[in-house]
Amino acid sequence: MMDEINRLTKRALKGDEKALYQLFSFLDQYNSPIAKFAGYSIVYQLAMNKLIPETAKDCEACGGKCCKSGLPVPVYDFDMEELKGRVRLEKKGDIYILPRPCPFLKGWACGIHEVKPYACLSFPFATEDEQIQVVNSYKGDSVPDFHVPEYCIAGKRVKDVLGKVVTEFEKKNGRVPTPKELYELLSKAAAKV
Repeated sequence: MMDEINRLTKRALKGDEKALYQLFSFLDQYNSPIAKFAGYSIVYQLAMNKLIPETAKDCEACGGKCCKSGLPVPVYDFDMEELKGRVRLEKKGDIYILPRPCPFLKGWACGIHEVKPYACLSFPFATEDEQIQVVNSYKGDSVPDFHVPEYCIAGKRVKDVLGKVVTEFEKKNGRVPTPKELYELLSKAAAKV
């Protein structure tokens, strides 16, 4: 079950809207803070990956710092299905990892972008390492105040843009948008650009 959820999440983070709506349906079954957190983190990350075009320039300006330092990146079994035959990875115990600096970094860009691992695709909004303190304190009654590393210009832009969208929605409706509503607002705005 978890592997299927992870596969759906990875597809959603790449822009697969059908997978995203399947995730929303799955998460909507649970009225819990962690399910709401997951929904918002996916929407924020999708905004960074696909919906806010300026983030690519931000990543270029940053120079790929997230790929150059930090802990090794875990590569899950469902990632290996896409990576088989394309890359060689180091195995530590039962898992494969990408070392830092990433050997696939080409300048500031990912040399394996189309098949990049889930952990890379989900940085910084949907990664446990970055969000563990936020998850632990999240009550589910608002949009999470995601942690973004100081160097992550793109992540800061996403927080700023989505913060404005959330505030505007809240003024009109007297509540914060659900993750699905937030995605739909962003998707409409992106379609106009």
